[in-house]
Amino acid sequence: GVIYTRVSTKEQADNNASLETQFSKCNEFANRKGIDVVAYFGGTYESAKTDERKEFQKMITHVKRRKEISYIIVYSYDRFSRTGTEANYLIYQLKQLGVETISASQDFDTRTAPGDMMKTMMLQFAQMDNETRREKSVTGMQAKLRKGYWIGTLPFGFINLNPGKGKE
Repeated sequence: GVIYTRVSTKEQADNNASLETQFSKCNEFANRKGIDVVAYFGGTYESAKTDERKEFQKMITHVKRRKEISYIIVYSYDRFSRTGTEANYLIYQLKQLGVETISASQDFDTRTAPGDMMKTMMLQFAQMDNETRREKSVTGMQAKLRKGYWIGTLPFGFINLNPGKGKE
């Protein structure tokens, strides 16, 4: 098997499910299940709203070329991907090659119909979570713009006369 870890940002790495925590839990899971881990991928700050991540693609290519690999172990399914249907299709393709994607923190038997459905739902929920956060962010930014606040980096030549209180 292989282990894949990732966080979206350095802040997430420091404050949430750190790379070290993910790596440790995935290794413990592999040992408990008797899975021999032959490679580690990820360990990077990459958003999972697209599957065009460098380390992710490196892992997928590696797994597809190596017939002896039967498992991709992730801390949770949202660490694998947040692309919903696309992620489920990729997992389906991997399964056709004999590679099962499993989660150390969401341990249900994906070889059964209910377990496979749970995995599918987890990946769909990850995509919905991304879209919900995006909607909230856009709504908040629009409200700030309507009040006259500048969103983002100030244009060249301008200075913030109100530091710490927003950019008017």
